[in-house]
Amino acid sequence: MKVLRPFILHFWEAKTMLRMLYTDFRSTLLNRGIKILMLIFAAYIVGYVVLLKLIITLLNNGGSLTADDVLMVYNQSSIFVVTAATLIVYVGEFTNGSVRNKLCSGAKRSDIFLAAIINSAFLSFLMSMFCQMLEIVLALIFTDGLHSQILSEAAYSMLETTISCTAIAVFSVGIIMIMGGNYASYIIGLGVAFLLKIFGMDVMRQLYPEKGPVTLTGTKLEVYRFFDKYVPYARCSGMPRWDMTSLLIGCAGLIIITTVIGLIIFDKKELK
Repeated sequence: MKVLRPFILHFWEAKTMLRMLYTDFRSTLLNRGIKILMLIFAAYIVGYVVLLKLIITLLNNGGSLTADDVLMVYNQSSIFVVTAATLIVYVGEFTNGSVRNKLCSGAKRSDIFLAAIINSAFLSFLMSMFCQMLEIVLALIFTDGLHSQILSEAAYSMLETTISCTAIAVFSVGIIMIMGGNYASYIIGLGVAFLLKIFGMDVMRQLYPEKGPVTLTGTKLEVYRFFDKYVPYARCSGMPRWDMTSLLIGCAGLIIITTVIGLIIFDKKELK
């Protein structure tokens, strides 16, 4: 019996983890805030495309709405949408007592944290697929196809955004768990997303100037290149510039760092 005990405990822990994941997945799919967010953003995508099509038609200057334009809509806002989604779900988990209930039922803090990480990746994937499928449908209805990209390039761009958003969602949840799910998480989470978005725009402007050569040199040039190549926040632009290997390295690095630091801090965090 003593020999079997470690295996029984391991099986029980794995079963508990799977049950927690199932509960988290289900509660995420049923979350009212997520449904409202997706409905609002879907309306934004449709409204943006329809309005752009209407403006181009009224101008009647020979221009046309392309699939390239439509497929860029989610990319422009994906950082904020994914961050907002994780905030809605996981700040809610703390405020409604779900996290404390899990602890009271005997769940380990490490399991709670890891379940949140996995669930955030699941949530990000669902949201990216939903928005991108909606864009594809709108592109088929309102445009005459791709102009500046070929199909494989468009597919790569969508995949790049999906993978990047997964890492961003994990990072956002890590911040929420480290902060204990208090309402300041909204300020920090959205603030970080906003600042990195602004910095990413400056990186694009400096590394890919419309006129003239790149003027950056030395350490600043290397920092900007590193951000542009490896940081997921820079890979949601809809304009792929680097290979898949660098994307996977950057996303894996952010996920691993978030998970390790988050586990250490959350394990010692005093929850209110």
